[in-house]
Amino acid sequence: MSKNINPITIVMLVLTILGYIIPTIFLNTFDVSFLLYYKELTLFAEQIRLICCILGVAVGIVGIFWKKENKIDIVIRRCCILLCLVGCISYILFLLSYPSEITRRISCASNLKQIGLALQQYAMDYAGYFPQANGAVGLELLRKNDYLTDYAVFACPSTKKGKGKDNQPLTEENVDYVYIGGSNTKSDPKQPLMYDKANNHGYYGNVLFVDGPVEGIYGNPWTQNIKK
Repeated sequence: MSKNINPITIVMLVLTILGYIIPTIFLNTFDVSFLLYYKELTLFAEQIRLICCILGVAVGIVGIFWKKENKIDIVIRRCCILLCLVGCISYILFLLSYPSEITRRISCASNLKQIGLALQQYAMDYAGYFPQANGAVGLELLRKNDYLTDYAVFACPSTKKGKGKDNQPLTEENVDYVYIGGSNTKSDPKQPLMYDKANNHGYYGNVLFVDGPVEGIYGNPWTQNIKK
């Protein structure tokens, strides 16, 4: 029996290294937010990985029935097949993480819309003026005066920071959004009123404007694309 590694084993090694290991390094180097920002490149890497995983498993199965094989071939093929199967599973799990992040962004936008409605109600009672103080100090006026008391609304679902509780004041520690005070209902409708803190979603952020709508903005960093 020949002790040389046969061509089928070599093909498996090449497919595994180029088709699985290299794309996997790329996909695990960056967070989901980065990969969503560069989604075309990400999906291309995932497609290459999946194709090579499938081909690798197929080649390995053929190799198992190859008559001229030795112990080195068998060990290498089994390791490659196992790695390729793990790659197929990780591909599915990775795709499942896409909609979860998108869902968090939508939920975050909903938070800003709710805060926007509370700000409009506040302005109706104060001659059209929103809270004049910046940041959590301004938003605390909404909570303290019962315009919006749900602490969860002030916490972005993509962050791991704890939200307020037990009637404690809103602070920068339990508020995940930047509030810009000093505006009123007659200000420029396209003037930003609130937006995500820079690292809430990585390469993406939601922005609430004076006239009420919330817009998602991409960028690296995305905060540079806010029209202030």
